[in-house]
Amino acid sequence: MEIGVTIYPHFVTKDKTLASVLADVKIKNYDFVSIFPHTLGLIMNGVVIEKKLRNIETTLRGVGIDYLVRMPTSVNLRDHIYYTRHFRVARAMADVAIKLGAKVIVMQSGRTGRLDLEIEAIQQLADMVAPFNIKIALENTFSVKDTLYVVDNVERENVGFALDVAHAFLSAQGDADKLLEDVKLGTDKTVILMIHDNFGKLFPQVEPEDALAYGVGDLHLLPGEGSIPFGKVLKLFGDVPLLLKVKDPEKFAKVPTKMGLIELLTSL
Repeated sequence: MEIGVTIYPHFVTKDKTLASVLADVKIKNYDFVSIFPHTLGLIMNGVVIEKKLRNIETTLRGVGIDYLVRMPTSVNLRDHIYYTRHFRVARAMADVAIKLGAKVIVMQSGRTGRLDLEIEAIQQLADMVAPFNIKIALENTFSVKDTLYVVDNVERENVGFALDVAHAFLSAQGDADKLLEDVKLGTDKTVILMIHDNFGKLFPQVEPEDALAYGVGDLHLLPGEGSIPFGKVLKLFGDVPLLLKVKDPEKFAKVPTKMGLIELLTSL
């Protein structure tokens, strides 16, 4: 089983370099990382900054760990008003993936707007990266069905589903049976399974600093700290890569080894 961890932009600081963070992950025997190249200065105003590519590529290869790239979470290809700006950034990210030699691009599906625009845009991006054997994995912002509809209508072999279990749990409003029903819809198309925990509660809406106290929202907790039955979820899949998404730097520092995480997930 391949398992990776997400390197969120705020994990890299002047005191903790990207190379250092990557080394910490490799020591714990994880297979790959997910990175946000645009936050490393590789894209400015929708244009790839070529001179910075080599340093990042050198760092990644120097540590010797595989990687996938993440689109900016602000990308919304359904936004008909600012579509051109969104697509320009998305296209630049695809170019970065090609030049860094990444094999997977993960992007969130849009939130509101025109589905037809998003479908057409992803088709163009998929055709752009296909000659380089790169897959696009579309992540469910919340609804599994909505994202699968886009994947099905894009109709490209190199476009699949990035199933975020925690987002699906929120969409199911904490109902474990509903979660498992939704997950089953996407098992055949899932190219990567994203794991983090929450309590399945969207309301009441509270200030960010109050979210944990209320147990509300997309908390990005370590598995076992929330209510998601990961053991039951994993039984629905075969050999699919897992990606851990923990945002709190302190929790990230306490992430167990790869084998420890496997034991934890299967026990829940």
